[in-house]
Amino acid sequence: MTAWAPGPFDNEEAADFIDDLTEAPEWRVVMTLLEHAAGVSGYLEEAEAELAVAAAAVVASCVSAGSVLPDNHADLKARLGRPPEGAANLARRALARVVAPASELDETWQEGEDHDAWLTQIAGLQTLLGEAR
Repeated sequence: MTAWAPGPFDNEEAADFIDDLTEAPEWRVVMTLLEHAAGVSGYLEEAEAELAVAAAAVVASCVSAGSVLPDNHADLKARLGRPPEGAANLARRALARVVAPASELDETWQEGEDHDAWLTQIAGLQTLLGEAR
């Protein structure tokens, strides 16, 4: 795993994703990642899950008063605008899949000492998504 910390953008996949999204802000990219993760019935690979968490964090930041976007990407919320209808629900489903059985990312975090801190981050995103305006 290329994680530096349990935050949604604290890994190499997510850091690259948020950089790319800032350069070309499109909801289509975010929604595609969420749809993929939410729809996986088999094994969810680590990189796919990391990207789903980052995409869910983008949605959470855009539907709630709070924001979990990195400081150097704070303007992304305004640049993206409101997410498409149903984005918050899709993000919640994707996050649920990330922590479900047969998720490589969850398995990897379970092997370390920071699993609880990572789950707390996921729960925080779920809370923000529940605040969808």
